Amino acid sequence: MPQIFRYLKFIFSFLSNEHMPPHVHVSDENDHQSIFDLIITDGLLVDIKVRQKAGYKPLSEKSQGIVKTFVYAYYAQIVTKWFEYFVLRKSIKPETIKKLENLTIDTEKLVNEMQNLNKKFYPKPKQTKPKKK
Repeated sequence: MPQIFRYLKFIFSFLSNEHMPPHVHVSDENDHQSIFDLIITDGLLVDIKVRQKAGYKPLSEKSQGIVKTFVYAYYAQIVTKWFEYFVLRKSIKPETIKKLENLTIDTEKLVNEMQNLNKKFYPKPKQTKPKKK
């Protein structure tokens, strides 16, 4: 399970058998864990859905709020790391974040990466041309 970020007491990671939508597993020092699904439309994060990881106690409501703030600030980096790890098969180096900063987002790059992800995971069915009579 590659770690992608460490922030405060939280560890953000991917599982090796991932699936869409892009999401990140977040655990704390007490081995509580929740999963944060990134709901993205047109390359922009529109919502974060939190779900419980089977076999683990979920993060507290307060911790979930802190993690959501982090995910909103770093979603472009999370999606980029997702793309690099699951599509390009690159190794991911974890980063330690000491404080949240005002980040700029290259939305055009992110939209292109999301479109490539969609093509990979949801290819369009082949269209057949109607036969001429």
